[in-house]
Amino acid sequence: MPGRPLSRRTTLGAALAAPLAVPVVAGCDIDPPRASSTDGPATTQEPAQEPPEDAALVATVVAALVRAQSVLESATLSVPSLGRRLEPLGAAHAAHLEVLVGAVPDAERPTAPPPTVAPQILGALRTVRRSEQRLLRELREGCVAAASGDLARVLASVAASTAQHTAALSTEVTS
Repeated sequence: MPGRPLSRRTTLGAALAAPLAVPVVAGCDIDPPRASSTDGPATTQEPAQEPPEDAALVATVVAALVRAQSVLESATLSVPSLGRRLEPLGAAHAAHLEVLVGAVPDAERPTAPPPTVAPQILGALRTVRRSEQRLLRELREGCVAAASGDLARVLASVAASTAQHTAALSTEVTS
């Protein structure tokens, strides 16, 4: 039995999204630089040390992610029915934190005090959305400020993920 024909909007959206899906998923890693010698094939070296200004930037972004995760946890505690809805966002933040904390292993992972979140679904979603928008601003600033190309790419990937989740939250808040 043939399915429904695809709309022009669906076809165009799928065509535009397909090439972006792989780089965004694959971009969540800080790769060590490759060095090549004239005698043989390229070999991997120890990961290059991030410039000191990037270490401070990573610490700032990690703190912002921890703060956003704290808002998610508070929203889930205030409105338990939001747990399943916010779970993908929490998982994304956890994965991003793992990559960034791994980039600066000597840095301590900060903690954030739990914010007060309204016990209503729409109020809690608005709080989460504002938190994600703040995180997105900080990530964009970090992309511009990064001295390392690898770090800039990772922050851009995290920003893309955050933007997608924020857009989904915008839809949920208004519906």
